[in-house]
Amino acid sequence: MIKETATVIAVDGDVITVEAAIKTTCSSCQAQSDCGSGVISRALSPKTQQLTLQSPVPCKVGDKVSIGVPEAGIVTASLWLYVFPLIIFIASALSFNALLPAVGLSGEFWVLLGSLCVTFLAFTVISGYLKKRDQTRFRPVILSSIPANGAVQQHQP
Repeated sequence: MIKETATVIAVDGDVITVEAAIKTTCSSCQAQSDCGSGVISRALSPKTQQLTLQSPVPCKVGDKVSIGVPEAGIVTASLWLYVFPLIIFIASALSFNALLPAVGLSGEFWVLLGSLCVTFLAFTVISGYLKKRDQTRFRPVILSSIPANGAVQQHQP
């Protein structure tokens, strides 16, 4: 389980909205003041992210909560959204490279264009499939609450 700490910013019954700071590796790099990527990252990326979740423990605005995301869900989603389209891109490029000269279209442009179209279509289908699929594996859960008085309330999902 990947864990992160967030602050409760709104409470509506057992549904809470939390805000967590987005951390980047640029802040720990020694070259951060001289690096163009770090400057762009700091300028364009959002500093916080808000999530709305069911809370199994009582919370109030200002409390800190520990949020967990199942690692299996992240690995599975990464495979579906990054690895499979890459494999499809390579397979379609090899296929177009072998088949297009037979219909009179030779050149890398046509192979690249066909491969990009097939990959975009595959990514769209995979993304739609994942959205319709059971989302509980990808959903963050509240693990514990740390009220302002400091007493930790644990929850085991």
